[in-house]
Amino acid sequence: MNPVPWTGFFYEVAEMAEIKSTLDIIMERTKNLTMTDKERASFKRKEAEGKVKGWIQKYQDGIVELDTLRSEFKKEITDYPDARQILKAQLLDCLRLTGDNGKILRLLEDILGISTNTINNTIQSLKQEMEILRIRRIESLAEELKKRKIYGSSVVPNPDHGGDWHESILEAESELRKRLKSLEG
Repeated sequence: MNPVPWTGFFYEVAEMAEIKSTLDIIMERTKNLTMTDKERASFKRKEAEGKVKGWIQKYQDGIVELDTLRSEFKKEITDYPDARQILKAQLLDCLRLTGDNGKILRLLEDILGISTNTINNTIQSLKQEMEILRIRRIESLAEELKKRKIYGSSVVPNPDHGGDWHESILEAESELRKRLKSLEG
C-alpha cells in the first residue's frame, strides 16, 4: 500500500476487498465454533431476562402500556416458556417496603394472573414491624436527648438519622426478599 498525501495528512490507499467490518472479522474467526445445548439455553435465558427487565422498566417509566407489554409477553412465552418464571421473579424483586408498588402488583395480577393479597399482606406486615421499630427509635432518641438535657416541645428526634436505622431498613428489605422468595414457588 502506498501512502497518499492529502492536505497535510497521509492516508493509506486500501483496496475495497481488504476492508472488512467488525462483524465480518468476528464471523470469520468463529465460523468453526459451536455452542453446546447448555450454552444455548444459558444464552436464551439471559436474553429473556434482559427483555423482561426492559419491559418492567419501560412500564414503570410509562413508556409502554399494559396491553403492549401483555402482547410482548405472549410472544416471548411461546418462544421461551420460562419467561413466565423470569417475569414473576423479577417483579417480586422490584417490590419495596417504601414507595409505590402499584404498577408491579398490577403486572403480577394482569399479566401473570397472580393474586397479590398474600404479597400485599407480607409487605404491610413488614411495614407495620418497621413502624413499631421507628416509634421505639424515636422514644430511644428522645431519652438520649433528655439525658443530655436537650428537651422541650420543639425538640423532635429524627429516627432516620444514623447508620443503625439504615441497617434496620436494609435488614427489613432483605427480609422482604426472603418472604417473597418463599412465595415464588
